[in-house]
Amino acid sequence: MIFTAGAQRKGNGAKRIFVLFGLISLIICQVAWSAAHIRVATADSSEAAKKSADFVGDGNGDQEEIHAAIKALPAAGGVVELMAGTYDIRKVSGTLGGVTIDRSNVTLAGEGECTLLRLAAGQNTNVIRIIGPDVGHVTIRDLWVDQNRDENTFGEGDPNVSHGRFEFCGIKAFQSVPGGPGDQPTHDITIQNCRISNARRLGIMLEGPNMRVQNNHLGNALSDSVEILTGPGFITGNYVEITGRTHVGVGSDRGNSIIMSNNVIHVRETGDIDIGFRSWANSERHVISGNIIQIDKGGKLGAAMEVRGYGAAVTGNSVQGNDPENLLPLKLTGAGNIVTGNYFSNVKVVVDDETKSDRLTVLTNNLMENSVVEHIKGNLKQD
Repeated sequence: MIFTAGAQRKGNGAKRIFVLFGLISLIICQVAWSAAHIRVATADSSEAAKKSADFVGDGNGDQEEIHAAIKALPAAGGVVELMAGTYDIRKVSGTLGGVTIDRSNVTLAGEGECTLLRLAAGQNTNVIRIIGPDVGHVTIRDLWVDQNRDENTFGEGDPNVSHGRFEFCGIKAFQSVPGGPGDQPTHDITIQNCRISNARRLGIMLEGPNMRVQNNHLGNALSDSVEILTGPGFITGNYVEITGRTHVGVGSDRGNSIIMSNNVIHVRETGDIDIGFRSWANSERHVISGNIIQIDKGGKLGAAMEVRGYGAAVTGNSVQGNDPENLLPLKLTGAGNIVTGNYFSNVKVVVDDETKSDRLTVLTNNLMENSVVEHIKGNLKQD
């Protein structure tokens, strides 16, 4: 093929135009990103943070400035960055939260534990509530969320309405108000690198597909420190530190295809918790693997696990009870499950199939130190 000089010049010109368009596109993308990154500070933030912020709260009802920042994001969404400081969060009348996220493609990000969202006394609501049909692709990261249960003691709700009792959480995602429609669930929500503490009900409660709770420091909750509903979902890499009264550490409810892996549940001397890990009755396909349960002297744990569903794999966990005379129960009340490759110390594995399905449960290749298997009922195979 032969090129003329004119053709060469035309080719170079086309290349320059292509490069120019690329640079323009890059500049547009950078401007769009900048416009979609909004900063919020509060009363005790540094002066430098206040000067750089788009909204500055006064330390009294700071959810107002956070809402304004979320509203200011473009239609495509973006990041609301909360600068270091203590944000006073109060209930917004007519809503189910202090901070409400009712749109998709929002990231609410802090600067680690030095960004604290604390529920004021007597508010009795969720600190952060994600709500709306088909709301998804929401990330909450690098925050400390304190539901302040000692000063929010009246969160009871209606026990006869679905979700009615569970609107008193650190972070909650559900598509509607309690008892409302459920045809377009919230979805693709990630909670990561947060500290969630002192929940009146649940620390984190997420209902919908592809929920992820990753690498958080979780704490006391009168219900569950973390719970996923519907599924699929992932609860991975979390440190659950129990120092007071708590019902469940890591759990599922009406959820299938849920992975609970590489978490540590640490029951401190003053901790009192009913269940470490729980899968819900009639659930399918849970994996509970690579977790550690540690109980300090004086700490109380009613059951290491309650595996209630079908098709669960309980593998590679290290569970150590703190009393050689009173073995820590690990309850298998479901069926069709396998328990293998675990380390059990001072543990009593209780096989008590409540499903009446006669599906086989298998216990194999577990290291049992001062541990036993108690077979009450069900189809069991063990080595």
